[in-house]
Amino acid sequence: MTQASVDSGTIIWASFHLLAMRELLERARRFLREAEDDVRKEFFDLAAFHLEQALQLLLKYRLSEKVGYFSKTHSLSALVEEIGEIEPELSRFLGENRRFVRELERAYIGARYLPFQYGREEVEELLGFVRRVFEGWG
Repeated sequence: MTQASVDSGTIIWASFHLLAMRELLERARRFLREAEDDVRKEFFDLAAFHLEQALQLLLKYRLSEKVGYFSKTHSLSALVEEIGEIEPELSRFLGENRRFVRELERAYIGARYLPFQYGREEVEELLGFVRRVFEGWG
C-alpha cells in the first residue's frame, strides 16, 4: 500500500465520519422539532418518544465527536454513563435530572412495546429538559 492510498483512505474516512456526525446532530434536531409539533397537535405519547430519540441521538453525536464512536445501544442510561467519562458537565446535568432521563427511557419502551399515555404537563416538562440539553450541548 502506498503512502498516497493511506492518506486518501484516511481522508475519505475522516470525511465520512464528519458527515455521519453532522447527520446525527441534524436528526437529533429534527426529532426535537417533531416533538414540538407533536405537542401542538396534542400527540403527547409521540412527543415523548421523539424527545427520547432527540436526546439519544444528541448523546451519540457528543460521544462520536469526542471519542470517534458511540455504542450501538438504545439505552439512555448506558449513553449517560459513557458521557460521564468525557463530558463531566453534561454528565452532572443529566445526573441532576435523572428522573427525566428515566421517563424518556420509559417513553421509548412505551412507544415500541407498551401503551404508555402522557399528558401535556408531563411532556412539556420533558420538552423543557431536552431543550436545556440542546441549548448547552447541541
